[in-house]
Amino acid sequence: MYWSRDHAGATGKLIVAIDGLESRGFSVNHQRHEIGQLGPHDENLAIDTVWIGPPNAKKLLLSTSGVHGVEGFAGSAIQLSQIADLKAPSDIPEDTAIAFVHVMNPWGMAWLRRVNESNVDLNRNFLKKGEEYSGEPQGYAKLSPLLNIKKYPKPLEPFILKAYLYTLKNGYNKTKQAFAEGQYRRPKGLQFGGFKLEKGPQILLNWLEENLTHVEQCNCIDLHTGLGKSGKDTLLVDIDVNSPRFTQLKQRFGEKITGLDSGSGVAYSVRGGIHCGVEDRFPNIEWAGITQEFGTIKPFPLIKALRAENCITWWSELTPQQLLIHKSRQKLLSAFRVDELKWERSLIDNGKRLFNLALADLQTQNEGKTR
Repeated sequence: MYWSRDHAGATGKLIVAIDGLESRGFSVNHQRHEIGQLGPHDENLAIDTVWIGPPNAKKLLLSTSGVHGVEGFAGSAIQLSQIADLKAPSDIPEDTAIAFVHVMNPWGMAWLRRVNESNVDLNRNFLKKGEEYSGEPQGYAKLSPLLNIKKYPKPLEPFILKAYLYTLKNGYNKTKQAFAEGQYRRPKGLQFGGFKLEKGPQILLNWLEENLTHVEQCNCIDLHTGLGKSGKDTLLVDIDVNSPRFTQLKQRFGEKITGLDSGSGVAYSVRGGIHCGVEDRFPNIEWAGITQEFGTIKPFPLIKALRAENCITWWSELTPQQLLIHKSRQKLLSAFRVDELKWERSLIDNGKRLFNLALADLQTQNEGKTR
């Protein structure tokens, strides 16, 4: 019902869902923001924004999906399930709105890549104002020959063994951080954060500038897949784990709250994350930014899929249509979207749980201030 086979299908389901909202009496403002790129069917690709409720609301629940293109299959399905659960305008508390940003990276979802049309990881592209798009993490240069290959790997190439030995020698946390933080030096390499703010992020920031005029408090959930145990969610926050704010978020959203700290479990700190970039530009709003990350496969097989797909994209003569159906793209899709009913149900259920908790939390926080 909620899961789509491609980006065009997900967009079609969203439009049907919006029609349903309007027929149920909701006030809806739907906009399509074209990014100037075409999909596999020569369709104009766009970011969809949906504002539900009063335009002058002081409290906002914001949900974003598909920042990492191919991860948008799961994010879209979760958002569609949440829209379907909105039965009547009274489901939304007073002076509150809900907004969905549906597939922030439509090109990546349409062409089955994690990055955008410029090979940029958009969750490394939201640098703070004044921060330069330059440099790379300590250890990335040493790791690069293992990651950024120019010859497509043979089936029996022992990449996972090589990665395991490298990690054993250099340390798990250091290797994880070097790989994941984001680099701004190698435009054909993995985890490239760009040389400038990309069009998609700029569209989002412009839309927020137009719509957050009255917002004083925002709970923001950014949906991702790939990190953690299969089907289980981790709630990541870019906050010092020793700060009072981190403790407060754990009290509000539960024990799944985890800091973006390379020393804590599966997490790692990043440059240019969406929450950090958005909150930096709207400092007068009280933010609770959570990345809801759902596990798929183990880290080394996942990196293996990213590595092979990046190699064939840059160092082959295949056409875009040939790349789309190449086994490397299909394996990448499988790495971020597990084709199992149990996994799908877990994502929908846990996505709804956090969404409903975040919506109720806006009301609770407001009541606490007025006592």
